[in-house]
Amino acid sequence: MLLHPTLLKLEQMRLSGMAAALRDQLNTPDIDAMPFLDRLGLMVEHEAALRGDRRLARRLHTAKLRLQASMANLDYGTSRGLDQRLMLHLASCQWIRRQQNVIITGPTGVGKSYVACALAHKACLENFKTRYYRLSRLLEALQTAREEGTYLKALKQLVRLDVLVLDDWGLHRIDHPQQRDLMELLDDRYTVRSTIATSQYPLGKWYETMEDPTLADAILDRLVNNAHTIELTGESMRKVQGQQELENESTT
Repeated sequence: MLLHPTLLKLEQMRLSGMAAALRDQLNTPDIDAMPFLDRLGLMVEHEAALRGDRRLARRLHTAKLRLQASMANLDYGTSRGLDQRLMLHLASCQWIRRQQNVIITGPTGVGKSYVACALAHKACLENFKTRYYRLSRLLEALQTAREEGTYLKALKQLVRLDVLVLDDWGLHRIDHPQQRDLMELLDDRYTVRSTIATSQYPLGKWYETMEDPTLADAILDRLVNNAHTIELTGESMRKVQGQQELENESTT
């Protein structure tokens, strides 16, 4: 077999996984004893795995998650109201396939963003297109898109996302023009795509974060009615971790 031309052709056809697997096989003692179809199968599997890794890397890059979080690293030991059974259910991603939402509330520092990013990371693992935004920055970006004449294009891109993370809802008061943009976005996504929203305000006070009560009704109607809710409690994880670090330093 003319090895070099074969490897070159595999690379040119962007089958670098198969090329790498072929090189590995040629460096494996007694590889000739393995049936041809078995060797070919290993090469195809290697190519498929490599392509899967690349797609995942692209999804994670596009998602721009604020935190490197995963479902496997969720802390259930700290008393903060995190329901392990619910999280295991959400980890199945059936809520995404059913176009449902997730709302995470709780005081500052209890891990809302981490849980949201963990759910978004799992969505990426399951081949769902995902993107993280701080709500205030997304609304600013939509306003800029309106001014530049690219609003419909920006909205279309957001609607295509399987999972949209809106972090820090209510951190800044949402004015009427921003509510209008938020309403259009959530209306287009309702029963079609899934949204994760986090806020330090309990759901009962979300109306206070918006200027127009009529639009607030319409917005929350499209976000809350088909949502799983996670209500976190307890002390700030940053405070707890900071105290532990200080205690560790004092004993060394």
